[in-house]
Amino acid sequence: DDDVLEQKRVDLIHSASLMLRKSNLIKYDEKSGKLQSTELGRIASHYYITSTSMDTYNNLIQPSITTIELFRVFALSAEFKYIPVRQDEKLELAKLMGRVPVPVKESIEEPHAKINVLLQAYISRLKLEGLALMA
Repeated sequence: DDDVLEQKRVDLIHSASLMLRKSNLIKYDEKSGKLQSTELGRIASHYYITSTSMDTYNNLIQPSITTIELFRVFALSAEFKYIPVRQDEKLELAKLMGRVPVPVKESIEEPHAKINVLLQAYISRLKLEGLALMA
């Protein structure tokens, strides 16, 4: 038995539990150490959504949110943070932006606009015409 290693594991579990509780993904009783998943936690787990994205959704999605704002919120998801807008995609994205049902406020130069347009294109079953976005 290594007490230092054991305590390190307990500390890691406690820190992670506090973070997940703050995001409303679990219920955590610090005294007993009992953990219980919430409905949001089950959704995040089932669909592999990060706690950062769930935090974004919790903070920005309200009952009065518009469709335009909802697509903007989903485009902010942490899962998309490393998706750039490449030079060869801009023309095709601009054309696609004119075909999506919900207006996109951001410039096509912004990665969030690309995500927004691609989400809408997928949901609307729009065909991608060029090769740049299919790659």
